[in-house]
Amino acid sequence: MAASEPTNRRTDLDWLRVLLFGGLIVYHLGLMYAAWSPLAVKSTHRGGWVEIALLTTHPWRMCLLFLISGVATRYAFDKLGASKLFVSRSIQLLPPLLFGLAFIVPIQGYLGLVDNFGYAKGYVAFLAELFTSNHKVVFEGRRYVIPIYAHLWFVAYLWTYVVALALALRFAPRLIAAAQARLERAMSGVGLLMWPLALLLVFRFTLFPIFSVTLELTDDWYNHAVSLSMFLFGFLVARSDKVWDGFVALRWPALILAVASFAAYGAMAWAKQGSPEFVEQSNPVMHLLYPVERWGAIVAVLGFARSALTWDCKALGYLNGGMFTYYIVHQPALFILMHRIKPLALHPGLEFSLVLAGAVAVCALSYEVARGLGGLGLVLGAPRGRPAPGWLQAVRGAVLKPVRNRAAPLEGEMPSVG
Repeated sequence: MAASEPTNRRTDLDWLRVLLFGGLIVYHLGLMYAAWSPLAVKSTHRGGWVEIALLTTHPWRMCLLFLISGVATRYAFDKLGASKLFVSRSIQLLPPLLFGLAFIVPIQGYLGLVDNFGYAKGYVAFLAELFTSNHKVVFEGRRYVIPIYAHLWFVAYLWTYVVALALALRFAPRLIAAAQARLERAMSGVGLLMWPLALLLVFRFTLFPIFSVTLELTDDWYNHAVSLSMFLFGFLVARSDKVWDGFVALRWPALILAVASFAAYGAMAWAKQGSPEFVEQSNPVMHLLYPVERWGAIVAVLGFARSALTWDCKALGYLNGGMFTYYIVHQPALFILMHRIKPLALHPGLEFSLVLAGAVAVCALSYEVARGLGGLGLVLGAPRGRPAPGWLQAVRGAVLKPVRNRAAPLEGEMPSVG
């Protein structure tokens, strides 16, 4: 597949990217109020209704992000070609991933130990033990395994998929072109709703009971099957107006399917009062409902977005550039803020509002700082080639102007030459 001239960005998908990454802040904060949540730092308050509300986006949110990433990768490939695509995405994804694994994710593991087990060692001692013991920390005779990726699993998986795709594009371009043509034919009419759903059902009934979801790169085979499929789907249909028009045409039937499946799945999860995916392991009907909500919601969201989210503006460009930084920073910010605010024993609504506002402020500040760091801002996900923020330019001007004034000769005065 030869590289071709790039076209304009997809405004609808840019808006969705902003809304999905922004919504993750609210979602992960909501997990701090769910009894079955795996988060290491949580509120003392619990809300059963929150647990059900989380299921409105849990099945499809990350899948849709992988699909959108696939579309963006196609646009980048058409502009750069396979080799430069690999280099570009590696520069974008690897610095924040490596920095995050070393300095951001450990914050979450450390606060989890302090919050839940009264861990008494300092953070430096924790880091030293963490990185010399294969992510295992011993405290009071017990061994604690600290997650390697935490929320950065998405970044690690995405880079892995891009590498695999770049290799396929470089060495088997005809295979990709053939897959694109066949997929477009299969996605005509109601096939757009039924064939991807059939594949997701197969994954849910076969791989999920065996592997579940681990969020670890080397053994998360069910999650890989789903996420990679969504990524490749987005890449292959990115340029197909026929498929995107199909999303618009099917948006209402898909929405009805998604809502009905969510209602039934949520009711079953509520009745069992446990982790929904744990309850699902012994309930084949829930295996059926989960993929239906997942793909129905994705088709509906993409269809409504394509017809409604057409407004382009400077705010969209700014937010779209900042969402990767928000994603990297938001979860440790939530952990730190909840750890500090929880002892105040505030009303749950006030506590939620303070933690949310604080996390958004930290994310916004982090993005501004990252933009001002130039190339170093890559470790926080700041996009390359963007101008420095206005506040930094003002600071530079205020600092450099007196220097220039002192260095310049006064009017009518001969400058010194020796």
